[in-house]
Amino acid sequence: MGAAPQEDVFARLRTIAIFGAALALIGLGALNLAYGDTLLQWQPAPERWRTPIGYVSGVILIGAGIGLFVPQLRRAMGLVVALWIAAWAIFLHLPDVVASKGSVASLNGLAENAAMAFGLASLAALADDRWIPALRIGFGLCCITFGTAHFVYADFTAQMVPAWLPARLALAYITGAIHFGTGVCLVIGVAPRIAAAVEGAMMASFVLLVHVPRVAAAPSDRLELTMLGVALLLTASAFLVATVSPSGGQDKQ
Repeated sequence: MGAAPQEDVFARLRTIAIFGAALALIGLGALNLAYGDTLLQWQPAPERWRTPIGYVSGVILIGAGIGLFVPQLRRAMGLVVALWIAAWAIFLHLPDVVASKGSVASLNGLAENAAMAFGLASLAALADDRWIPALRIGFGLCCITFGTAHFVYADFTAQMVPAWLPARLALAYITGAIHFGTGVCLVIGVAPRIAAAVEGAMMASFVLLVHVPRVAAAPSDRLELTMLGVALLLTASAFLVATVSPSGGQDKQ
């Protein structure tokens, strides 16, 4: 595939990713406002702060999601919501990591929020591609954490695999290996765009095979709706990381 056709494919993928991110942000923000609360384990705030954080978060997420549909606002809104979600990681999840002495579960929660922040920040990086290598490395470290969690909690991960699929435990290990492998590629800079695209494709399969059916079976379940929104935003984030490229052409692919 030549450079120009490849860029056309990535440009179309970026458009789809932006649309998905916008829908996910609006949906998650709506959950904040509907329940007057934080986003469950993704915003583990102290009890007295849950309602105010929930309302503030709802307004920011919905506003940013709508802003992503406006090309003139896209980079600014991407940066605003990336910083907001990064604040969840730093102020809400990092204390849990410290308190648990770096347990895989706490690191996974931190990584989920950080990955969404890195992906959305890549929209702003389009205006200054010096940040792209750092965003890729950060996202790659998150993927490595996801893979580690799949290995450590393989039995739990296998339970999330649809019952109609065979070898559910093996699939848990396979998806963990893909998380880990794409993360390593992103960190060391080997075919980073392809690695992020593979990560995004796998996450998209989680959305379609795991989360959409679970929401269809329980459409009013708050946890399932939140998990769907987070999974969609993680998918979009991976594709956003895949679709930015330094103008200098440093990619090893």
